[in-house]
Order: sequence, then structure tokens, then C-alpha cells
Amino acid sequence: MTPKQEIFCQAYVETGNASEAYRRAYDAARMKPATINRKAKVELDKGKIRARISAIQAAVQRRYETTTA
Repeated sequence: MTPKQEIFCQAYVETGNASEAYRRAYDAARMKPATINRKAKVELDKGKIRARISAIQAAVQRRYETTTA
């Protein structure tokens, strides 16, 4: 996984928005919103991205359960 893909995963878990996560991770300043949306979807469709997002979400859940128990 590349550093930008890791940033994408972290931002997706934080925001719940794939397009916003793509903007944070990649140079999308000159891209149209539709292009960002399409590229964000391509990232989300990658198996290693989905697996990393699931791992981050699980870690967040464990931290939440620890602090509220």
C-alpha cells in the first residue's frame, strides 16, 4: 500500500466520504468533481483498500469500547 492510499483510508474512516478522502490523499485541485468521485470509487473497489479500511474501523471500535467500558 502506498502512503497516499494509507492517507485515503484514514481520511475515509474519518469522514465517511470517499470523494473527500480522495481530495485529502491525492492532488485533485484541478479535477472536476465527477472525476474525483470516479477515482475515489476506483480506490474503494480495490481489495487491499477495503481490507485496510476495515482494519482501521475495527481498531477505532476497539478503542471506543475500551474508553467507554
